[in-house]
Amino acid sequence: MTIQKSKTSIFLTVLTIGLLMAASMPVFAQNAAPVKPVEGQKGEDSEVITFTAQRMESVLAKGKEKTILIGAAVVNTGSIEIRADRIELSGTDYNNLVCIGSVKVKDESKGFALVSDNLEYARDTEIGLAQSAVVLEDSKNNVILKAEWVRFDQKQSIVDARIGVHILKEDFAVRAEYARYNRDTESLELSGKPTVVSPDGTITADTVSGKPNMDNLTLSGQVSGTITTKKKEGTTP
Repeated sequence: MTIQKSKTSIFLTVLTIGLLMAASMPVFAQNAAPVKPVEGQKGEDSEVITFTAQRMESVLAKGKEKTILIGAAVVNTGSIEIRADRIELSGTDYNNLVCIGSVKVKDESKGFALVSDNLEYARDTEIGLAQSAVVLEDSKNNVILKAEWVRFDQKQSIVDARIGVHILKEDFAVRAEYARYNRDTESLELSGKPTVVSPDGTITADTVSGKPNMDNLTLSGQVSGTITTKKKEGTTP
């Protein structure tokens, strides 16, 4: 009886150690074929996330749980579709997305599209931070914004941009170091040596605000520029 209890105790001890080691180490689930998780049911307080990839890895270490999608990764959440070479989903209910390589974001319902090298996106706030070679297209207003750093808030329709900012619309262009763009009101706030370029000329100021056309802009601070006028044709006596 004593020997039997001893064997049972040893078995339980070994099993416990094995479980503890497994819980503390990453567990990887890899698939050669594209991953297509089954969709969950959407309730009043829940949201369905669908995703595909060429390979999936799952890290189950306590406090570091995450799912990593590698190769042609696509995540659909709410009205947004995000594509990238690699997407990591982590946090409660996979709230946080970190996207790396050839990032493309599309929200057709809001006329919003973005490409960049990197992106961090929070599902609960619908706020994203894109960096490196960012191009944002606002198709509802026919505006294109380029910068190295762009933060967008889908709920408030606010875009903040920094470093080498260019905003383009039809015959209008402006460059600056800092910009805030409200997509709902189509209003701009620019600083950091903003320069406005149009067929009528070029104007530089300390700050610029208004809408992306020369007729609805306010230029403040030290203002300078050039104005292009049409040549008057000479008359024959």
